Amino acid sequence: MTEVNRWMGESAPCWVCAVVDGTTKAFVVFETPSVLVLVSPLSLNPGHTLVVTRRHIRDLYTLPEELAGSILTAASRVARAAKQALSADGTTLRQHNDKAGGQEVFHFHLHVVPRFTGDAERFDVPPRLISPHEQEDIAGRLRVALCGF
Repeated sequence: MTEVNRWMGESAPCWVCAVVDGTTKAFVVFETPSVLVLVSPLSLNPGHTLVVTRRHIRDLYTLPEELAGSILTAASRVARAAKQALSADGTTLRQHNDKAGGQEVFHFHLHVVPRFTGDAERFDVPPRLISPHEQEDIAGRLRVALCGF
């Protein structure tokens, strides 16, 4: 099973849980006791990250309200870091629920996507699988920028 298909479908093993428990590698940008911010291996733009809950929570419908603030705080911090480190012109937050809503990873996550002037066509195509080297580079740049926040 490849890393990409590990998270495809609700019956597949949970990729996020495997990252949290250390059995699958991911590039962590920032972490708190309740959330991790990971570089998305399937990237819409450079700096695309995922704010994930450490605890397995399927979707927004089952997200405990006490976690919502820490998720948005982490998203805000990484968005500011991306603006600084990557010279992003803006940010898009995305969150999908249920298959009909576009959810492919059945573990709550919030996408933080740096945006750049003229990148609208990028959102009409599937995300690009980026190499571990690219993920590590992005994570490092964001970590440095996060030191200022």
